[in-house]
Amino acid sequence: MSKMTLKLFFLAVLLLFFVLRCHGNRPERMTLISGNDDDDDEDIPEIDMATVDSDKEHTPSRLKRQVTYRKDKSVSDVVQKLLTDYNKEEPPSLLKPTEVQIGIYVISFYSINEQTMDYSVSMYLRQTWNDTRLRLEAGQDITELRLGDNKWNEIWIPDTFLRNEKAANFHLVTVENRMLKLKPSGLLWYVTKITATLACPMNLEKFPMDTQECPMLFESFGYTYDTMFFRPLERNITKSIDIAQDLQLPQFFIKNFSVINCDQNYTTGTYPCLEFRFILKRDIGYFLIQVYVPSILIVILSWVSFWINVDASPARVSIGLLTVLTTTTMSSGARSTLPRVSYIKAIDVWMIICLLFVFLSLIEYAVVNVTARRTVRPQPPAPLPKPPRRLPPIPLAHARDTEFGTPLQPMGQRKHNKALNCFKMVPLSNAPGIPKPPEQDGKYQARQLDKFARKVFPVAFLIFNIIYWSFYFLPSLFESSHSLPY
Repeated sequence: MSKMTLKLFFLAVLLLFFVLRCHGNRPERMTLISGNDDDDDEDIPEIDMATVDSDKEHTPSRLKRQVTYRKDKSVSDVVQKLLTDYNKEEPPSLLKPTEVQIGIYVISFYSINEQTMDYSVSMYLRQTWNDTRLRLEAGQDITELRLGDNKWNEIWIPDTFLRNEKAANFHLVTVENRMLKLKPSGLLWYVTKITATLACPMNLEKFPMDTQECPMLFESFGYTYDTMFFRPLERNITKSIDIAQDLQLPQFFIKNFSVINCDQNYTTGTYPCLEFRFILKRDIGYFLIQVYVPSILIVILSWVSFWINVDASPARVSIGLLTVLTTTTMSSGARSTLPRVSYIKAIDVWMIICLLFVFLSLIEYAVVNVTARRTVRPQPPAPLPKPPRRLPPIPLAHARDTEFGTPLQPMGQRKHNKALNCFKMVPLSNAPGIPKPPEQDGKYQARQLDKFARKVFPVAFLIFNIIYWSFYFLPSLFESSHSLPY
């Protein structure tokens, strides 16, 4: 009996030791005591401070999760209460038009295409308006409510669209890029990210020294001016258009911007419209390197033929043809990205004049070559004195002695008799009144033409440059930005 008692006692001690050890290894948990679920003011988690001291590693994150959960739940309840009996088909006010303020934040400005006359932009569209139906009750300690879970589908939102839009899309990576916030006063702040390709009518008469004004037109699709109207954000132009500081355009820079009221009158009424206008100045640096400087060098190269000998036909013809073909190719390349407009552009004037100069240099050699080979008809020589009267015929019997002399006549006497019956031979070059050979006159005139061209062509091209740059480039430096305040 005693042995059995000892065994039971021993087992009881072991069991008690095991239970105590297991209880000592259990982690102490945070004790949350919730009040009545129906009372939101008393439904606050209470925390055992001893538990917090014993488990500092896990308690803060748990506490944060619980508090955040209660806050989200409270926001959801507040929003759900506000949306009770709320009709999103009705505007905020039926007595007066709702003021909708619009602003944009430009993220990127790219793909300005002259041929299709449009541009692409990525931006944040910001809209704000006041809806008194969503005003929070006084006494609630809430500064701002962020409405998620597609709450914008349950709230009245302006039907704003881009009137000059060609293509546009919203962004969904990694979440839907929309945000809707509510202020206690009922002020709604709606932001969405949009990438759009917009039409931009361009005037290319001064291309590539032009300034373009590209509009961005926001208009209401279904609400007339009696229901709502648009205004710039905070009624301030600088705050309604915000541009990223690191924004860079390849061929343009944003010179200025403006906001203009553009309400549209249709048969169904007057619809609100707000225009954001960007003034874009083209950077001429690319065209100076690719078009203007090479064309100037080609024109100067065509003048080299004026210093080449007139007889070097292959060299002068090769230079002329090469410069003409190069200028033609360069002109086609410079205008390949431009639309086929009916008016003349600044770059057209430049390329046409450059082509005219190199073509005239080739024509100049043709004139020089013809002049060098030109045959000058000589003037008739002055009449020579008449020869002496001829003697009567001598009988044949004495012909031998008369014509050839006799063996008894001296040699000198025979030469003297022969000279009496012929004209005196005089060289044409030494004769009075006879012009110089035509070969000498043609080459001399050709050389004079080359000397004349060496002076006239550079001076004429310099005068053209002064007129061209004064007419197209200088006014673009001092032109106004055409900024029209709202």
